[in-house]
This record gives sequence, structure tokens and C-alpha cells, in this order.
Amino acid sequence: MNLVEHIKTRLSDKRNHDASKAAGYHALDLHQYRKYNSFRPLGAKPIFCYVPFNSLTFSFSGKVFACSYNRDVQLGQYPNQTIDQIWNSKEAQQLRTHMSNNDLDYGCQHCRYFFEKGKFSNLKPLVFDKYYENTAATFPQVMEFELSNECNLECQMCVGEVSSSIRKNRDKLPPIPMPYDDKFLEQLAKYIPHLKEAKFYGGEPFLISIYYRIWDLIKQLNPKLPLFVITNGSHWNSKIEALINDLDFDVAVSIDAVDKDIVEGIRKNIQHDKLMHNIRRFSEVCRRKGKYLSLSFTVQKDNWKELPRVIELCNEVDAFIFVSYLERPVEFSITEFSTAQLQEVLAYMRTVSLPRLSQKERHNYRCFEDFKKYIQTYIDNPEEKRYLDYRFEAELIKNEDPELVHKRKDVVIKQVYTLEEIQDHFRFVVSNNPSLSYVNFEEVISKMTEVLSVFDEEEKRRIYSMMALGELETTIVSLMENDVKSLREMARESLPFIKLVEE
Repeated sequence: MNLVEHIKTRLSDKRNHDASKAAGYHALDLHQYRKYNSFRPLGAKPIFCYVPFNSLTFSFSGKVFACSYNRDVQLGQYPNQTIDQIWNSKEAQQLRTHMSNNDLDYGCQHCRYFFEKGKFSNLKPLVFDKYYENTAATFPQVMEFELSNECNLECQMCVGEVSSSIRKNRDKLPPIPMPYDDKFLEQLAKYIPHLKEAKFYGGEPFLISIYYRIWDLIKQLNPKLPLFVITNGSHWNSKIEALINDLDFDVAVSIDAVDKDIVEGIRKNIQHDKLMHNIRRFSEVCRRKGKYLSLSFTVQKDNWKELPRVIELCNEVDAFIFVSYLERPVEFSITEFSTAQLQEVLAYMRTVSLPRLSQKERHNYRCFEDFKKYIQTYIDNPEEKRYLDYRFEAELIKNEDPELVHKRKDVVIKQVYTLEEIQDHFRFVVSNNPSLSYVNFEEVISKMTEVLSVFDEEEKRRIYSMMALGELETTIVSLMENDVKSLREMARESLPFIKLVEE
């Protein structure tokens, strides 16, 4: 930490905060921001997040974002705009201006949630603090590629948006068109020499042909560029081996169990023995080259007992654990366990003893302890607000592999609600909930009416029905605490995923 920089930031933070507020921006709470600054491993910084100044994320459909967490602000779309136009777009400039004023209203609700909860270790901005001097960068320092959903697995918790096999076999839908072409690669060649990092997601990256062409460009133009890839571990061949050896890859392998039956049940089409063999192959290369290997584990009802075994495997193959907390689809989520079931999970974990000698072992132990705290939170408070309830939206699904990516799934509703019925529900909740004693029922209804005034009657019926399906207390608080524009955006974003099936 640079002590001088820390002191300078501390002396100027109130002045900057007041200036942002005076300019009409919703600057982050200063007291909480000082806590965040004290937590930052690289020291206090005047700006909450440097991602918009340094990163581009290319998604399946050609849409381009600054960050995989912020899908509300689209910087542009390829091939409608060039990479140059996208990087310098009006939306990109507006996002940077908001962030310069520490205002997260422009699509950054994910990070605002963790910031307000004080869960700073969950924040992606921390890994971009090293680029804090690049707020006027001509070129992005980081590019994230999720160019195709080509994947050979059909994991039970996954969706067709990120698995071509699910899209074909489960959803019975045609393939997602690939918008990235030769011209995209030609444009990319201008940027690759300036990159400091490049990250590759899928689908399954080692099945995506355009990635091999990008890796060839990197080999020519920036061969020492640090790369990150997350793979399902199902593939290993001479081409992949040469690639991992020649370029500078950190590797993450998704694995949800060591037990053969469990992992093959969750990750449909995976072959257990082949997966374990390939993990050791990746481990061998990463050890030899001094690169990082991590194993990504998504906790579910089917596999929670496997977490200690996966950590033991991590320690064996010299890997870091990455633990994801699945909340949707609910049929797989342990957050839907009863308190007694959660107590059983915690009691089992307390019987486990893990080593803490090496750096990786200590990291893996801390992640294990964090999991126990996570379970304890829901035991102590069964009404603990889930992340997915934070925004007034339909199902916002998150895949919490490294560099989390939001996914969406339809919500099918069979009981249709009217405005009058929702009003009755709201009145009952406000009248019978002491925590809402500050809420004026008439103000809630007035705010909701204003928010929904731009929607037609069919859209309103879908939104009312979605409200009734969720936690009404959360909806009421959201209505009171968010502005009309933001609430409309959230409702509009939800509509495509709300399906009414009237019986």
C-alpha cells in the first residue's frame, strides 16, 4: 500500500464526495466508502472501480459491455459498430463519468449490493485497482471474451444461453448466430499489443474455433500476455497441450464433485476419469510454468458433502479453490434447505479438518471457513435477503464461476394477479410487518402506479403476478428506496422472462 497515496485520498474524499453530490450524482455513502478504501489491498483510491476505464467484455450476441456484471449498460454491438467506436462510445463515456463520481446507478447494482453489505471481497473492482492510473487510457488493458456458447456438457444448473448442447437438446432451439468474423480479428489486432490481460469463457473455450485464431494473434503480437481460461476439463489433446505450454495461461477447471456418480450426475456428459486425468495434466503444466490453477466448485443440494473432498484434491494438485453459491434454479440451491437441513450441513463441515501449511492450503481453508459462515448466516436469519432479491426483477440467474456472468431464465406463472389484489397484499404486509412501520401505504401504491404508467395492461398483469410470486416486503422496500427511472428499467428488463400460463 502506498501510504502517501492513502493519506491524499483520505484528505480529499469528502471534497470529492460533496462535489459529486452537488453535481447531481448519487455518490456512495462516504462512511462506507472509507471502510472499503481501508479494505483495498492496493490501498485507498479516489474512484470505486476502474473497470470502465480499462476493460471490454464481448458477449455471445455481439453486445459489448465494460463488465460482465453490468449488463444494463451496453457500450455497443459488433458488427454494427467497430471496436474503436464501441470503446469511445457515448455509453462508455457516460459510464466512466458516473464511476468518476462514485455513482453506481448506471447499471452497477451488483457491486452496489456487495458494497452496501460490506462484503468487499466479492467485488471485481479490487482486481482492477492495479490499473488506477489509466483513467484516460487510449486502449483497454483487459479484454474478456465470451464469443460462443459452444459446449459439450448439459450441467443441471446451466442454461441454453451458455451451453449449445442444452440449447439444442433441452430447449429445442436453433444455435445462437456467431457475429464475430474475420473483420473482428483484423480490428482486434490493433488492440492486442496494448493488452495487459485477456480472459476466455464459454461455453467450453477449447471447443470454440475463433479462440484459437485469437490465441494465434496473441502468439504473434503479444506472446507474453497473461491469459485466463475457464474450462470444463473434458478436453485434452496435442493442440491444447501446445497452446498451454506456448502461451501464458492461468487455468480454472469447473468441477462439482470428486465422486464419480455425483459429478457425472450434475455435469451431464462429463467422464469422471478423463476429467481427473486432465486436471492433473493442467496442474503439471501450471506447476512447471509457475502459473495458477484453480478448481471451481458450485455448491448445490446434490454435492455439498463433496466440498471438503474437492479442497483435498486442490491441495493435492496445487490448486486454489473457487466456491460458487448457487441460488437459482431453486431446486438445486441449498439456500432452500430448511434450518434443520442447514444445521446438518454445518455439523458435517465442523467434523472436517484441513491443512493450512502452504499459501494455497491457507487460501482453501479460508474459503472453507467462508462457506461455514455462509451457512451460519441462513441458520441465524432464515429471512436473510438473497442477492437475487436485491433488485426488483424476474429471475436474474448468476453463474458464479470466476468473473461472474449473469444469466436469465423464464419464470412461468400460473396465477394471474390484478392491481386490486396486489394492493390488498401490500396493505396486509405493511400493516403486519413492524420493520415496515415507516412505510406509508399510499405512497407505495402511488410510486408503483407511476413506475408502471408507461406499460400496457398486459405488461402490468405480468409484473403484478411476478410481484406476488416474490417476497412482498423486499418489493415494497425496493419501491421506496429506488427512483422511478431505475424501477422502470428493472421492470422492463424483467418482462421478457415472465411467462403467464393461465389455467
